Amino acid sequence: MAVLHTTHRGAGTPDHLWKVLLDIEAFPSYMEGVNEVEITEEDGDRRTSSWVVELKGSEMEWDQEDVIDAGRRRVEFRQTDGDLANYEGYWQIVEDAEGVGLELKVEFDIGLPMVAEMIHPAVAKALEGYQQGIVEQSS
Repeated sequence: MAVLHTTHRGAGTPDHLWKVLLDIEAFPSYMEGVNEVEITEEDGDRRTSSWVVELKGSEMEWDQEDVIDAGRRRVEFRQTDGDLANYEGYWQIVEDAEGVGLELKVEFDIGLPMVAEMIHPAVAKALEGYQQGIVEQSS
């Protein structure tokens, strides 16, 4: 299993960054490799969505459940079905002496030990790109 834990900072406000983070259906319009995101159900602080992304020339699909904590500006997510063996983590808006940022912690495993050393770094790079895209979109 691989773990990615990073924070990217931008010039936006915490409120605007939160708004951009929650608008997952807009991700394909500005994130390279994110082909489709569709919210399939919303119920209070929980939502489910379906994702289609391209990674190293292959499409990956999954469904995920998000738990949205607006008070803490935190979204916890986990794959409920799909191509990855494991995919779960959180997005957290942070504000401190360094400014406003978006923290991402995700644990993931593609489930193919023979190619994990090659694929896991590509997944981590893609995730950081998505994170940077959200921050840039909010600035």
